[in-house]
Amino acid sequence: MRLVAARARIVRLRFARPVRTASGDFAERETVLLELRDADGVTGFGEAAPWPGFGTETAEQSSALLIAAESLLCGAEHEAGRWTPDLDLHLSGAPAARAAVQGALWDLAARRAGRPLADQLASGAGAMHGEVLRRVPTSALLVAREPGLLREAAARARETGHRAVKIKLGAATLDEDVARTRAAREGLGPAVRLRGDANGAWHVRRARAALAALAEFDVDYVEQPLAADDFDGFVELHRDAPVRLAADESVASEKGVSCLLSTGAVDVVVLKPATLGGPGRALELATRARRAGIEVVFSHAFESAIGARHVLHCAAAWGDPEAVHGLCTEGLFATDVAAPIGCPGGLAEVTGTPGLGIAP
Repeated sequence: MRLVAARARIVRLRFARPVRTASGDFAERETVLLELRDADGVTGFGEAAPWPGFGTETAEQSSALLIAAESLLCGAEHEAGRWTPDLDLHLSGAPAARAAVQGALWDLAARRAGRPLADQLASGAGAMHGEVLRRVPTSALLVAREPGLLREAAARARETGHRAVKIKLGAATLDEDVARTRAAREGLGPAVRLRGDANGAWHVRRARAALAALAEFDVDYVEQPLAADDFDGFVELHRDAPVRLAADESVASEKGVSCLLSTGAVDVVVLKPATLGGPGRALELATRARRAGIEVVFSHAFESAIGARHVLHCAAAWGDPEAVHGLCTEGLFATDVAAPIGCPGGLAEVTGTPGLGIAP
């Protein structure tokens, strides 16, 4: 594909309600949208979505890199998975900017081919788990803090068809985490998967006690029980953990993915294309995880509808009908750049529209 135009712009999106993470509370989101256009006038869209705690560059750095890359992008032949050496060098060490370029190129290629991005990824990004999905199972994130409200939210998630929900762990006391987990299980009943996310809040001893206390509630897995760089702690904790362990922040980079795959210290990896250099690269890493016997879940990183749709198509291309991914963004922002991902019945739909299926 010969590109003739590249445009990067920073966007600021206000969350519908503040998002609480281990890195603090956030009222808004800053990302960089990238638009690439080829000589035939076909356009592809990508997004650089840096997020604190995931080892990426900042939004300002992404924007500067993408603006400076215009001369490297335009006038040259590019493919989604094969870049010129100059462009590759320019974006080294900047996974969010790389994700924007890779995503835009994949979207452009899919639009040129007249097929959904998921189909394009499945045919060109390596070995997939199964056939491309048209409806992707999604989990619900329950943010209520008080157990009674959490129980009600869990019941609503079950009634609307979600196969899995996630709650935040790592409260000031273990009793609080136990009370909230119990309430969520009561609201969900026995059939819906219950996942916890500690966002690296515990050390090994505290994590071991927490997992022992939470095991009675049939928790599917606990995500990021330890600090992102505590790889030795994961090995120690995994030896006798009564609950499956998942890694999120620890696999925000290829180095982290390689480390945990080599040790086998987790049961699940939560892959975010936004931090791993794009959907194609995330699928390559997912294939490595599957070969190591580790379950794969894809998740957004609080991107706009552009980045979130890249994750949706990534999960659809992966083709595992049993996996339940973190994809829903409907209601996340007060106003989004395009139609957010809705999950009626706990399923996100991939339409037959070429590319991402949307445009900002």
